[in-house]
Amino acid sequence: MTKKVFRHRAKLSVLAASAMVVACGGGGGEGGGSSGAFQAISFNYPGGATLFSGPVTLKATADSGLPVAFRSGTPDICTVSGDQLTLLAKGECSVTASQAGGAGANGKQWAAADEVGQLFKVLGGTQKPVVPVAVMLRAATATVALSATTDAGLAATYQTTTPSTCTVSGTTLTVIGSGLCQLTVTAPADSRHEALAGTAVIGVSPIPPAIVQSLGKTQVVALATIDADGSALSYASTSPSVCAVSGSELQILGKGSCTVTLSSTSGATEQLGVVVDPHFFASGFNPTTNRTLEFGDINTGAGVPISGWCGGADPSYCNLTVTSFSSTFGFDIKQKAGSGWDGSTTGWWAYYNYEIGAPRTPGGDRLPFDLKTEESLFVTLGLNQTLVDGGGGLAVRIQTNNLQKRANGDECYITASASLQPTSAALTAYFIPLKNFSVTETCGTDIPQTAEAGLAQIRAYGVRALQFAPSINLSRPTPNADGTLPAPTDPGYTLSTDVTVFGPITFQ
Repeated sequence: MTKKVFRHRAKLSVLAASAMVVACGGGGGEGGGSSGAFQAISFNYPGGATLFSGPVTLKATADSGLPVAFRSGTPDICTVSGDQLTLLAKGECSVTASQAGGAGANGKQWAAADEVGQLFKVLGGTQKPVVPVAVMLRAATATVALSATTDAGLAATYQTTTPSTCTVSGTTLTVIGSGLCQLTVTAPADSRHEALAGTAVIGVSPIPPAIVQSLGKTQVVALATIDADGSALSYASTSPSVCAVSGSELQILGKGSCTVTLSSTSGATEQLGVVVDPHFFASGFNPTTNRTLEFGDINTGAGVPISGWCGGADPSYCNLTVTSFSSTFGFDIKQKAGSGWDGSTTGWWAYYNYEIGAPRTPGGDRLPFDLKTEESLFVTLGLNQTLVDGGGGLAVRIQTNNLQKRANGDECYITASASLQPTSAALTAYFIPLKNFSVTETCGTDIPQTAEAGLAQIRAYGVRALQFAPSINLSRPTPNADGTLPAPTDPGYTLSTDVTVFGPITFQ
């Protein structure tokens, strides 16, 4: 937003985030004239909103304590009623704050204040693509008709950036494999909207997504019409207040659990489920800040004897990779120059810490994340193949906000854990009941290390962070490109432990 300085009738007006104008005779009512003491107006900058974002409340005060009035100097762009500013069109909006003078609450007489003006640019409303949140793919391919326009009614153009998953021709989307179909979507500007140059991501899988965020509108899942064996498919919703079937679309209507019965002409049936608008711990990730979209921290750390810790080797043994959809923490134990390591890890200590924090405010203040009625944690996890081949498990931990101090004075948070036994390295969705989390970190208190105590701590104190702790890979090297295994003395000998958290993390 641009800010400008302008004058009213040769009186000084300053545009600033909090503008203060004082007459040359002094301020704070110390000086005065024939009509009363001088007063000044402080006017907060009202810019930053866009069309369709609703009225803006104007904020200004006079140091006399008398009420401030507002008026618009550009009524075709913006209008004022009382302290409410309504944006009408793209362009520059001019608003003036004034105080005509008079008697204050204590009877003191005040002269009229110099008017203060604010001038800012009004941007058009944003456009959004109109696409399904997901497409079911049961046969080799499926086609979906995309909307010819954005939600603003302007012509939309689509291009795929994931041709192995989907292709697009005009407004016809063809999905050819499971995964994420990513489209670039563009649309022109008009007198009330800015141009669109954005990205749409559509999940493709044989079943609907486990979690859907409604975002205040009816979301759509494109249903499969043909099964892998060529049988025709039909659907019926058993939770009509949450979701409805219309033709080949599943329409998400409200919050709750959506259940759908799939029927095939072959005689087979399936029960499908979607959780709508659960309690989001993380709706996605920000690769620029390496945080969740809710500003939650992502903290990592790992170590083994030959490096001590991640930063003990150059290049580092640890790598955090964050995309808009996922966060991966990789710990690679490798040869270190001069270490004399022969590849043996017998008797080694090792640690791996991968933590995703609860939501925060944009300013960094931690927000409470309470779980008073929710019954399960939903998270999608992927592991590296050599880690899964070892058969080790993965602990998922809920660090609560119950802060304690150990005997040595160190701070400690009561933590409860649940165990998973992944059978595949591929991304897998898990619903983990909260009743499965047992207290594993007591911080020296007498809290029982039981599942009952774990649920009680989660209910009473909420979630501070989620932690993911796999059985660290200390014996299975990553294969060479030709499939052979490197010897411990080979430069490429690497023991990898990688955990990927994909998509939203929710409680429901």
